[in-house]
Amino acid sequence: MELIIDGYNLIRQSAVFKQAEAESLEAGRNALITYLEAYRKIKKHKITVVFDGEKSFHFSIQREKVKGITVIYSGLGEKADDVIKRMLLHKQDVIVVSSDREIMDFAERHQATAVSAQEFLPKLEMALYCNLKGEVEEEIPSTIAPVKKGPARRLSKRKRKKQKALKKL
Repeated sequence: MELIIDGYNLIRQSAVFKQAEAESLEAGRNALITYLEAYRKIKKHKITVVFDGEKSFHFSIQREKVKGITVIYSGLGEKADDVIKRMLLHKQDVIVVSSDREIMDFAERHQATAVSAQEFLPKLEMALYCNLKGEVEEEIPSTIAPVKKGPARRLSKRKRKKQKALKKL
């Protein structure tokens, strides 16, 4: 399974990453990559982070590997959203992390699972915590998920697919 992450979208949804980004864009990106590195150590998923590079001086897409994570900067005049959409056309078994409604809808139309940044952030925080403590994630009780009450009902196909993807995260 592969995760494709809308980098700046995720950074701007988290107080921790926003605070780091206030220092500089590079500090925000490095903070995100530190969390993603801890997550990758636990889950072993292939992770690609896409950042906007439309105001940069590079005419083409820039790729680099940082701590085992593929980092992509979009080219001059191109948004990260465009790069993510192009990637979705050629990939299978992908989870897209973005709170951008346009990206989420595009992902679901192309048989990918879309997860909002708010749903993914607790997973990142738990991974960093486990990495620092040296514990396995399954041993720590989750207080994030609410206790279900009331009669059971079957979720829509889209919501069941999303829940299945969230369990893999």
